[in-house]
Amino acid sequence: MNIERYLTEHRQGTPGQIFRLLRQGRVTVNDVVVDSPRRPVMTQDDVRVDNLAVAGRQPQYYVFNKPMGFQLSMDPTVPRSLGSLLNGFDQQWQLESLADLPREAVGAVIASDDVQFLTDVVAQNWSSTCRVQLTGVVAPEITANTAFQKLTTQVDQASQTTTVSLETTDLAAAVATLSQLPGVTGPVERTALGPLGCPVDLAIGTYRGLTAIEIDSLLGEGIPAK
Repeated sequence: MNIERYLTEHRQGTPGQIFRLLRQGRVTVNDVVVDSPRRPVMTQDDVRVDNLAVAGRQPQYYVFNKPMGFQLSMDPTVPRSLGSLLNGFDQQWQLESLADLPREAVGAVIASDDVQFLTDVVAQNWSSTCRVQLTGVVAPEITANTAFQKLTTQVDQASQTTTVSLETTDLAAAVATLSQLPGVTGPVERTALGPLGCPVDLAIGTYRGLTAIEIDSLLGEGIPAK
């Protein structure tokens, strides 16, 4: 069989990811870098990705709904960290998180044991969508920032609340600005990272694996994952 099929059958990622692994020179067969998906592979060949034997490497990709006050460490022994939320099976992976969401905010955070995947996501320079709820029905004034985009306010007359939402490439500034608005009733929430929306069925403090469509969308390929 060819290397593309071999990597697919050994669960090394989506078709898009496998082509990317080959383009980036991360696949070797018998210590020789392979960049063509049609390169034939024999049973006895030593196939590696990032110098790790394919048989022992099945990359993990997760999205967390981070609780307020939790740090982004993936060490399961650290209290109030994302690592402490992992079940016993997932604790075996050497995971790293995309460390960009401030401790006081909640919402979507991605983590993986594929460091190159995280690096490639950062290179996309995705905007984050953030929102916060306020008491009252008067739209607040937001401090000007060129990194803030698509600022919207939604008034709910029935509950006498206002929801403020914006897209930003300056996440720290957005969290600081939104959390200091008058009448804030809860933490700032990141509802989306680029094309990846925080799953509506993912409760705060839980996580799940990313789908193939979500993985490809975060890497700038395929259709949006929202």
